[in-house]
Amino acid sequence: MPPPVVLAKTHLQQEGERRGQSTTLSQTSVPGLAFLVLCLLIALGATRPIDWWGQSSLAGLSSSLLDLTGFLLTLLGAVQITGVIAVVLAVRGWRRHRARGLGPLLLFVGVGLEVLLKYLLPHPSPPAAFARHLHVPDFLRLSSAFLLQIATPPGLRHVAPPYSFPSGHMLRATFLVALASARTPYWRAPSWLLVLAMAFTRVYCNEHWVSDVVGGTLLGWALAAVATAGGHGGESAPSPRETAPLPVPRVRAMTLS
Repeated sequence: MPPPVVLAKTHLQQEGERRGQSTTLSQTSVPGLAFLVLCLLIALGATRPIDWWGQSSLAGLSSSLLDLTGFLLTLLGAVQITGVIAVVLAVRGWRRHRARGLGPLLLFVGVGLEVLLKYLLPHPSPPAAFARHLHVPDFLRLSSAFLLQIATPPGLRHVAPPYSFPSGHMLRATFLVALASARTPYWRAPSWLLVLAMAFTRVYCNEHWVSDVVGGTLLGWALAAVATAGGHGGESAPSPRETAPLPVPRVRAMTLS
């Protein structure tokens, strides 16, 4: 029979695992269910008032700094760049945890869901009446367009889904930031500030409605929760103290004289 110390430790480990599984389930189900509810609201046209309010509120706002910020964040959130980041994280995760470290590749599952919904869920993009010309240097505009063109496979260069829900930029940014926050908590605050800035500029640049931005955020959050479950997000390896075998107390035999 195992010593009492070992039995107590095993019970505590099992209890911690059950709590961790419960937490992971709630972290996944909350944004997932919220995303499904939002899809239903969009299908019913219930988000139109807040969508039009968002576009109208930012229509009169104009700033060269916001133009440049919106352009750079649009470039940063492109699937060509975020896809490379996800692959790099997956390679590092594979080296550390083998198959358990491939969670970042769920980004491409999100891209597939994004494209599917943009074909199936009727939700047209914001009208041209809200469009604005972004004042950015010509060399920056031309060079970024050229690089993205090269990085895009020829068969996908002319793919243009008819609808705008959800925002792919918000999906990918939220997914990667959630993974980075789980792995390195001290990056949490600046990373989420970046996500908030991208959410604002998605509407400011007339690329998406408010509901598109919220939908992309919820979907990215749900996928990140799945990716980080059980160490799939590439968290740092446990310390030797955590993985060391439990000490077994020695019992000195007693003899009768």
